[in-house]
Amino acid sequence: MTGTVFDIKKFSIHDGPGIRTTVFFKGCPLRCVWCHNPEGQEMSAEIMFFPDRCSVCGNCVSVCPNQAIVLKDAGCEITRVCPERKKCVACGACVKACPRGAREVAGRVVTSDELIREIMKDVVFYDSSGGGVTFSGGEPLLQPDFLLALLRECKEREIHTAVDTCGFVKWETLSSIIPYADLILYDLKCMDSDMHYELTGRGNEEILENLRRLSKANCNVIVRFPLIPGINDNDENITCMGEFVLSLRHGGRLPRVDILPYHKMGLDKYLRLGRAYSLPYVTQPKDEIVHSVQERLGRFGLEVGIGGDWG
Repeated sequence: MTGTVFDIKKFSIHDGPGIRTTVFFKGCPLRCVWCHNPEGQEMSAEIMFFPDRCSVCGNCVSVCPNQAIVLKDAGCEITRVCPERKKCVACGACVKACPRGAREVAGRVVTSDELIREIMKDVVFYDSSGGGVTFSGGEPLLQPDFLLALLRECKEREIHTAVDTCGFVKWETLSSIIPYADLILYDLKCMDSDMHYELTGRGNEEILENLRRLSKANCNVIVRFPLIPGINDNDENITCMGEFVLSLRHGGRLPRVDILPYHKMGLDKYLRLGRAYSLPYVTQPKDEIVHSVQERLGRFGLEVGIGGDWG
C-alpha cells in the first residue's frame, strides 16, 4: 500500500495528547484562504524554491528536461523563477543539481511499511508521554485506503492514533476509520454555508452532517476552530458555532473545542510555490481577543482550549 505525504514531524505536542509523530498527507478538497500548508493542497508533488539560498549558478536551468526554469532579471538582482509551472512535473532534477539546497520537492510516495517503521522509531516517547501518531494534511481521508492501512497497523501495535480532518468527505469514507482512530480532530471554520464557500471553495452542509453522525456514533472528537481576525471571529459565527456544538451532546458527552489562533508561519510557502497569498493584511489575533472568544464559547457549557494545549 502506497500514499503521498509531504512532511513528517517528530516530537509534535499540538496535534493530540503526549509526544506525537504527525504525518502530513498530500491533497485537500478545500482551498482555505488562510491555509498555512499550501504545499499540501495538490495531490501531486511540487517544487518549492528558496530564493535566499540561490547562488544563480544556472545548474537547475541546464538540467530541467521541460525548460520550466529561466533566469529572469528582477531589478538589480537575478533570480531563478518558473514562468510556467505547468511545465514543471516535479521530477526533482533541479533539486539534485542545486548545490545550495534552493529547491526541494514537496511530496513523496511512501509505502505503509516504510511509514510504520518511521513511526515505530519513537514508540518509547509515545509510551512515556501518552502520545502516538497523528495523520494530518492536506486531508488524509483523500487517501482512504492508505490511511486505513496505517490506522490498522497502529491499532495492532497499540499506538494511539488521531486523524485531523476537514470533514468534507463521504460518510462511508469517514465512518470506515471509526473502529481504528482513537481521536478525531475535526475542523469547524465557518457556520454560514455561503461564507464557508467563499472562504474554502466548498459549502459546509456535508461537514456539519458528518460531525453530527460522528457524535451519534459516540466517537472521541475534538472540534478545532481556526480563528481568523476579521474573517470568522464575528459574534454571529461564534454564537452559531457554540449552539451547534452544544447540539452534539450524545450520552452526556460534548466535544471539546480548541481555538487555533491565526498565524503567518506559512506565508513564505506561497512565495516558494509561486502563488499569491489571499490574506496578506490579516494579523495574528491579540491574546485578549482569543480569550474573549474562548469565554463566549464557554458560556455554552463547552470545554474550550487554546492552541491545541494538551498540558
